[in-house]
Amino acid sequence: MQKRSLKNYTLRYLVIAILGIIALWAALFYMYIIEEVYDNIDDGLKDSRLRIMREAEGNPEILRTREYDIARFKITPLPPGDYSRKSHIYNSKMYMPYDDDDEPVRVLQTIFSSGGQEYQLEIYTSTVEEDELLEDLLTALVVLYIALVVSIILINHFILRKAWMPFYRLMEQLRNYKIGGRTSLEPVAANVREFDELYGEISAMVARNEAVYTQQKQFIENASHELQTPLAIAINKLELLMGRDGLSEQNLVQIDEVNRTLQRLKRLNRSLLMLSRIENRQFRPSESIILNELVHQSLTDLEVLSKYKKTVITIDEKGDFIAEMNRDLATVLINNLLKNAIVHNAAGGILDIHISEREIVISNSGKTSLNPEQIFERFYKDEQSENSTGLGLAIVKSIIRLYPALSIDYRFEERHCFVLRKQ
Repeated sequence: MQKRSLKNYTLRYLVIAILGIIALWAALFYMYIIEEVYDNIDDGLKDSRLRIMREAEGNPEILRTREYDIARFKITPLPPGDYSRKSHIYNSKMYMPYDDDDEPVRVLQTIFSSGGQEYQLEIYTSTVEEDELLEDLLTALVVLYIALVVSIILINHFILRKAWMPFYRLMEQLRNYKIGGRTSLEPVAANVREFDELYGEISAMVARNEAVYTQQKQFIENASHELQTPLAIAINKLELLMGRDGLSEQNLVQIDEVNRTLQRLKRLNRSLLMLSRIENRQFRPSESIILNELVHQSLTDLEVLSKYKKTVITIDEKGDFIAEMNRDLATVLINNLLKNAIVHNAAGGILDIHISEREIVISNSGKTSLNPEQIFERFYKDEQSENSTGLGLAIVKSIIRLYPALSIDYRFEERHCFVLRKQ
């Protein structure tokens, strides 16, 4: 589900509430106005009824008004009977000769007696003007309703945007913040106490993280450097020991096994130190680098290994792959990918390298696919990689994370394929 911004989330419920409240207010106001208009019309009809009934007592000619005329009433004699004296008012349509059309009217119907005779009195009044007034009022209410809602939404939008501006500035700083980047959060000017408290808590948390990061970085660097010296001494002494006379073949084999273990530990220590430096972003300067040149240089450096593995190498260059990155990291990136493709290749296997302006595809012989979700994790190794540190591709992935313009993917298409691509 797509997430909304806090401002839009707040504005959404505010708009819903405003729409409901103003709509209810407008409906009640319109109903009240209608009621008042009809009350005034009905009062006029009732007043006319009283005047006509009084006039009928003094002027019997009025009782002969059988059709509506200019006086807008008619009187109809009724047969003897018991009739209700209650007036009845209703809306109707009546033909108007001057407009040649039916127009809305309000009709009052009542019963009265005069000279012992019962009569039905019907009085009407046109409601054309009132209906037009109500239509105009309804239109005005709708326009006012829309104008009010839009105005309130816009006002709240600008008010909320201004009120939340310190929060968004703080978010932008956090988005650009990189631990170990030697940048601190700038104070955010806010008139809201909660934002000041938030800034204070985040600043304190950043300071704690920076302190822990610095301590961890120093510990890793010191530990790695301290390990390098005793490892080098131990390896040198083992090599001197292997050169002595009088050692049995079994002793030489055992010493060689220890030597290989120490060599692997030395490589592991160097790789961990490299990984730590990469993740700590200690490689700063970037430059435009043609990776084609690094591919050729790396193949030259790995020539002894590739000849030992009898690897058949082919290169297809259709353009220069140029990237903005640190040269040392670019060298490590290419070297690790090519070394991985040679070391984990079958004896006499194939290594194909395809280079274009957008991507570098490195593929080598392989029988089964590796786990694409774990292959770039630390210490991931297949069953045939006992001497591997399991950090080569993890270092590759860490380097790629430093450069959002690049990506690395793995796929298996009868061969292991690693694709370095520009985003």
